Amino acid sequence: MGDPQYVKFVSQKINKVRWRPTRSSLQKPDVFITGSWENKTNTINVWSVQGGDAIEDENLETDKLRCAHKCRVPGNIDSLTFADPDTVIAGLGNGDVVLLKYSVSQMLDIVQEWKGMHHISGNGIPCTGVDVSIPDFVTVGEDGNINLMRIGSDRLLRKLAKADSCPITDVCFVKQNEICTVNKMGQLRLWDLRSSQDSPSRIVVTSEELIALESVCRHPSRPHILAAGGADGCVTTFDIRKEVAPVTKLEVHDLEVWEVQFHPTSPDNLFTCSEDGAVRRLDITSELKNQDSLISAGNRPPVDVLELLNCHNMAVNSLSISGSRLVCGTDSESVYVIENIQ
Repeated sequence: MGDPQYVKFVSQKINKVRWRPTRSSLQKPDVFITGSWENKTNTINVWSVQGGDAIEDENLETDKLRCAHKCRVPGNIDSLTFADPDTVIAGLGNGDVVLLKYSVSQMLDIVQEWKGMHHISGNGIPCTGVDVSIPDFVTVGEDGNINLMRIGSDRLLRKLAKADSCPITDVCFVKQNEICTVNKMGQLRLWDLRSSQDSPSRIVVTSEELIALESVCRHPSRPHILAAGGADGCVTTFDIRKEVAPVTKLEVHDLEVWEVQFHPTSPDNLFTCSEDGAVRRLDITSELKNQDSLISAGNRPPVDVLELLNCHNMAVNSLSISGSRLVCGTDSESVYVIENIQ
C-alpha cells in the first residue's frame, strides 16, 4: 500500500477527478474537482484539502477534504480537464460539451455550452475524451467523431465525421496540430489536424484479439512516448517515431485500466487505476531506456510495481497527479488523496 491517505465518502459515484493546476511547481496542490456519473443528478464538485495529518485506515473518513462548491450538469461527466487554472472543459454523457470558469471563491460556473457535439441520428451519445492545446481543444466520442474547437468561440473549427468506425475512448494532443486517439478495437490512431484528409496518418494495432484500449496519455517531456491502458488489464507503451509498435506491453491489472498518467515532473513513474479497484505506480525507467523490447502480457512485468490503493473490487475510475499528491475517484462513492507518491 501507499503512504497515508485521506478518504471522503461523497454519496456519488465519481467518474473523473482532476487537480487544479498550481501556479508554481513548488506549490502543493490543494484544490481538485470531481465529476460524477450514474446518479440522479450529476455534478462537478470543487474540493479543497484542508491540511493536517492523513489517516492510514481507509475505513475512516476524514474532515480534511471539504466540498467548496457543486455545479449541476445535465449528464454523466465522461471527460474532464483543466485548460488552465481557471478554465475547465467537460464532456458529458448526453453528448454536450461545457466550459466552466473557476473563481477565487472556489465556485464553478458554466459560461459556454456546445450542445449535441456527439450524437447518432440526433440522439446524444457520450463524449468520452477531451484534451487541450491552448487555445484549441479536441473532443472524441462513442459516435466515432473528432471535433476541433476553440475556447471562447461558438464555431466548430473542424469536424472529422465518422473518423472511426467504432467508439473512440480517449484522446491526447501529441503536438500542437497532432493528436492520438484510442478505440474499442485496440487501435491507436495518429491524426494530423493540418491535413485536408479526414483519415489518420497512422494506425497501430496493439493485439490480434482487438482488445479495447480505454485510455491514453503522453509522456510530458518526450511527446513521442505514449502509454495506453487496455480492457485486458495491460498497459502498453509506444514510441511513435518507430514503425514497429507497440514497444512494451505489461500486465498490470486484472481488469480494465481506466486511466494512465505519467507523473508530470518525474515521468519515469507511470500511474494506473482499474476496474479491479487498485491504483498502482510503475517505475518504467528501464523500459524507456530499452524501447526496442517487446514483453509478452503473460509474463511478469520487469518493472517495479507499487500498489498505492486497493478498493477491494470497487472500480477506481480516474486519477490525477500533482506534485507529491494523487487523487482518485471510485464507484464506492468515495475520493482518496494519497500523499508522498514520488
